[in-house]
Amino acid sequence: MKKLGFILLFCTSGAYASTYLEFKNELPFRDTTSQDQTNHLRLGYKFDNSFYIEAGRMTHGSSMEMGYKFKKNGWTIKGKFEGQDSNKRDYFKSKIQTEIRYTFGD
Repeated sequence: MKKLGFILLFCTSGAYASTYLEFKNELPFRDTTSQDQTNHLRLGYKFDNSFYIEAGRMTHGSSMEMGYKFKKNGWTIKGKFEGQDSNKRDYFKSKIQTEIRYTFGD
């Protein structure tokens, strides 16, 4: 995650970046005995209204996310990479998510 902090500082030198702070809460619904929620507090930067990157602390570790979103002629394409490392569980978890949407009447 220290490398990610360096990347965030390097990327913010662009003229079209805007800074934001985001809080995210996750509460999985598995059963009534194991409700282990996770809170994220991330500092992020959005570039040219199409790309973003954010990173910060989470319950028992740290997390980061980067992604994109494009809209044209009724089509919306967006995707993201999200990674988490946990001090509590000693793992690195990641995922890539892609969405493609066509909106009728646009």
